[in-house]
Amino acid sequence: MQTYITDNTSKSDTVVAFNAHTIVDKSLATGQVLVFSNPLFNIGEAYDSGAGIFTAPVSGIYFFSAHFCLYNTRHWYYAFMKENDVVVVKDLKYVGETSVCETASAVVLLLQNERLWIECRSGSTDDQFLSASKQRSSFSGALLHRVNGYP
Repeated sequence: MQTYITDNTSKSDTVVAFNAHTIVDKSLATGQVLVFSNPLFNIGEAYDSGAGIFTAPVSGIYFFSAHFCLYNTRHWYYAFMKENDVVVVKDLKYVGETSVCETASAVVLLLQNERLWIECRSGSTDDQFLSASKQRSSFSGALLHRVNGYP
């Protein structure tokens, strides 16, 4: 991997970055993709705000972050998914009297046209997510470094 990065340090001028908020469906079924419908920006147009899926325009090392604000007494499981592989699994459980926000992140190698999304791993019919001016869930990602010729 180091050889691929070092050999391509002067060739990485592609800019890919997005930040989206506003979860469309706040009561998710198991296996459902979280759709963040309101992109603040989407440089490179790699994030599909209608489907909630990021598609890598180039092979590279990407950074993803998700920020979730949940109502009190909710519990929820989710995963960052890369095609059919779980990239990061995070467990959120709240039994307290106040709402809480939490952030998860992942650094991921994606090949060109590979996809990444956030998936609900344990569904609920209850509204899970707060949406207020001071507590807002979001999903963001950026290309850290392009990787050319990686198998």
